[in-house]
Amino acid sequence: MKPALLILASILATGAPWSWLNSQLSTLDHRHYELQTALSKLPAQPAPQPLEHAGFHSGLAPQADSVRWVQIDLGAEYPLDSVVVIPAMLGVVEAYGFPSHFRIDASNAPLFAESDTLLDHFSGNNPPSSAPWFVAGNRIKARHIRFTATTLAAQPHGTRRFIFCLGELLVFSQGRNVALHAQVLAPNSVETLPTWSPRHLVDGAYSLGLPVHPDEINGNGWHSGISTTAETTKWVQADLGAPHSIDEIRLIPAHPRDYPERSGFGFPRRFKVEADGKVIFDTTSADFPNPADTPVAFPCPGLRAQTIRVTATHLWERSGDFVFALAELQAFEHGRNIALNSAVTSSDDTITASWTRAGLIDARSSTGALVDESNWLAALSQRRQITDELTALEAQRTQALAIAYQRTAWLGGSVLGLAILTAWLAWLRSRRSRQQEMESLRHRISRDLHDEIGSHLGSIRLMSELALRDGSASDSLEEIHRLAGEAAESMRGIIWLVREGDAPPLTSLVEAMRQSAAALLQGIEWKMEATDCHFATASLEFHRQVFLLFREAAHNIARHAKAAQVCIEVNWKAKHFHLRIEDNGCGFDVAAISAGNGLANLRHRATVLGGTLHITSSPGNGTCITLEADFS
Repeated sequence: MKPALLILASILATGAPWSWLNSQLSTLDHRHYELQTALSKLPAQPAPQPLEHAGFHSGLAPQADSVRWVQIDLGAEYPLDSVVVIPAMLGVVEAYGFPSHFRIDASNAPLFAESDTLLDHFSGNNPPSSAPWFVAGNRIKARHIRFTATTLAAQPHGTRRFIFCLGELLVFSQGRNVALHAQVLAPNSVETLPTWSPRHLVDGAYSLGLPVHPDEINGNGWHSGISTTAETTKWVQADLGAPHSIDEIRLIPAHPRDYPERSGFGFPRRFKVEADGKVIFDTTSADFPNPADTPVAFPCPGLRAQTIRVTATHLWERSGDFVFALAELQAFEHGRNIALNSAVTSSDDTITASWTRAGLIDARSSTGALVDESNWLAALSQRRQITDELTALEAQRTQALAIAYQRTAWLGGSVLGLAILTAWLAWLRSRRSRQQEMESLRHRISRDLHDEIGSHLGSIRLMSELALRDGSASDSLEEIHRLAGEAAESMRGIIWLVREGDAPPLTSLVEAMRQSAAALLQGIEWKMEATDCHFATASLEFHRQVFLLFREAAHNIARHAKAAQVCIEVNWKAKHFHLRIEDNGCGFDVAAISAGNGLANLRHRATVLGGTLHITSSPGNGTCITLEADFS
């Protein structure tokens, strides 16, 4: 019993070994450990940043199950490495309008007569986040990518209209985002510039920021000289050392640590990008929106050049003055940055510990080392999947723990019940043992009384009887003979009482009274009528008091009543006992009785029984004694 209680106490005290009560917890905890270990190796989810260009917004639909889609034309067939979908962010709302059920398909036909489904997803209870969805392309060759939303999101503010929105759609092939500035087809969309437009789906701007591995190295990038006016021309140039095939040119905005609230630091409002004098991009006629912490990429497949120059014609306002700054300039050839450690020249510079020419081509942003965008997005997508699984795992663990708690309660109840049962059985065993000991003691006492005292009384009676036969009669000898007989008879009654136990049946009392009457009322005609019931029982004390009261009454009749007939009536019903003893003797005056008549003893025993004793008698009319008492 004690070991079971100690085990239960250990379980409840430590709180750890719940798996002992539900093996599923061990599996869940092991999986939780695996996921947490994998999660620790992934890049942290960046804080989402709202952009002026939020992304794509579908047209409104009256029902959530309305189908809305958007597709892009890559311009040529590409082997797909991956497709990445990034949810939109509006204000502080992450994953704004992101659908719960969507499908991504790839095809070479604009009408998708034949297509390959890359992903068909239905999200459960996990709330959407700004984390990307990275979908393997499996090297499928395709020109068109379609995103189809089949369960739309409810439009905020309870309008009972449904939408779907996307921040960015990227398609990687051979390490390059071939969806950048691709043609977008959206038959049902909303265009509210500058926030929502189908073109924003492929403009390279999304809320996740730069693909970096954060560190504490002090290096912001390159910084031009300071100008007092915005309408000033500043330029910076990277010489690759030899002509290269360039697939994409990318500008990384600066974000100095000492200007934490000013992302896109120094990025010009108007500028142009040239390669060996050939204009790749020119926005000198309109302001370019500040890209914040988003790469600004210019695809240029088929371009071959040695020098890349970025010329700012409208500078960024710092604090009452104007500057041009970049964290990094990159040029990619087959997915490799060939601008790394190239020769940098500029119209002018601001050289400090954190601003240098070398900082423009060191593969670093202002906050950390730049990493491959595709791999970074894949890692963030994996983080989302692991986080979602951890959320689901926690819900499963809560359910499994609830089962363990229930089993603990059941086990505790079982142990408690077992303890009570064991204690009860021990009590019964102890009680039975005591009863057996008392039974054995009663038998020993009755045997000793019968063998010792009874034997001596019998010897005395026999010797007195022999002496009387021999002619030695005397009053004293006759009295000795009589008293020895009565004592022997009383002894038999006492032995019967001792042998009967704690709660003998009333039938045993009737039988003892019958035997005692036969011994005491010799020479008198008597009869006894008793209730025939073998189930009623009473305490041993009740038996003793009633039996002794009966013997006292029978003894008085035998000695004083001079009766010829005695009628004895015994019955009981509903825990009530009735005894009536009536004789036709000489009777007596009840009011004139004295203590010597033994009537005081009768009344005393009736009082002990908690009953009432009625004595009815008169000289010459016999006597009737009635006892009424409840069982005890």
